[in-house]
Amino acid sequence: MLPMIFSVPVIYAQALPNRRFQAGMIGMIVCLFAGILFWLLFGYFESFYLRFDGFVLQQFRLLGAVYAGNFSSGNVLNALVQLEFFLYAVVMFSGTAASRFNWPFFIIYIPFWLLLVYGPIANFIWSESGWLKQLGALDFSGALVVHLTAGITSLVLAKFVKRKEEHDTVSTDDRTTSYIALFLILTGWFGFNLAPLAEWNQFGGLVMLNTLISVLFAVLGWSIQAFIKAGDLELGDLMNGVICGLVTSTAFAAYISPLSTALTAFVSGVTCYHVTLKMQASVHFFDAVDSFGINAVGGIVGTAGLIIFADKKLNSAGAAGLLQGHLAFPAIELLALTVTLVMTFIGATLTYAITKLLFVSGKKIKLKGKYSLRQRKI
Repeated sequence: MLPMIFSVPVIYAQALPNRRFQAGMIGMIVCLFAGILFWLLFGYFESFYLRFDGFVLQQFRLLGAVYAGNFSSGNVLNALVQLEFFLYAVVMFSGTAASRFNWPFFIIYIPFWLLLVYGPIANFIWSESGWLKQLGALDFSGALVVHLTAGITSLVLAKFVKRKEEHDTVSTDDRTTSYIALFLILTGWFGFNLAPLAEWNQFGGLVMLNTLISVLFAVLGWSIQAFIKAGDLELGDLMNGVICGLVTSTAFAAYISPLSTALTAFVSGVTCYHVTLKMQASVHFFDAVDSFGINAVGGIVGTAGLIIFADKKLNSAGAAGLLQGHLAFPAIELLALTVTLVMTFIGATLTYAITKLLFVSGKKIKLKGKYSLRQRKI
């Protein structure tokens, strides 16, 4: 999945203004490397092993397994797999911040965001001891934990990115590079959605089929709206539709039928298209890479599809949704959705405040009073 993750900055950087292309690429790459470091230092343990008893002991045991080279440890392998989910969340909101902030911003923002946002939410929903997981909340491959957290964080950061005239001039229009990057993301996403199964089993085919159907119908929904508005399609419409479908599928890939997937993905494509247009026209937010409109909204619509169409007869590890005549799971899933929204908004805002306190003075970010984080003109 790493080629998929490292392809995202290639696409995102092309949406940035000319003067931010190099600084944006550097910022997003540094963001990924910082994410790897802090995930190995404490993120994995906070996300999956944080308890009031035995936490420190468990932490040292797992760190020992890593540094002793004991790569046969299941914990080490799981930590690396979960690292890729975390990195995808990080790279998505980093594209929003890259239109203003340079790399030192990310070195401070990432560990605090992991500590205050991603770690707690992953623990609540994915950890075996997580209280939302124990209640019965589901998030197959990250609609809430990965995409909603990243999307809401993008919304918070977009508030602090001022729209400028130069933002309308994008860095490049390298369609071949964009297509290759999209291909890597699309193919890598099958691994992204299959990873929660841990091994190939009877649900592998359903996951792959639902992933593909979600892409097709999200592209259809997005493209119809784009064609109605503009009378034509652009490459960006198809690319955004693909990403929208992939994001949407992460809520339910193994829990609902292909027909339900098609309906949910189509609605997601239509909804994400209109939200993205609203964001692009906003004078209060500037999200150059449309992270909020695709990641947050796609995650929410996907979760709504799970609430409505979840079928325990299809997968005994899943749940029974509204169409099955049950209200318990929908209530629990709505709780998980609400908790994720609120915690992410508060945590991302607090993280920005901490980062600003450390690095920002007025409109200019400084490091130790000597290094300006503003990109030099070249």
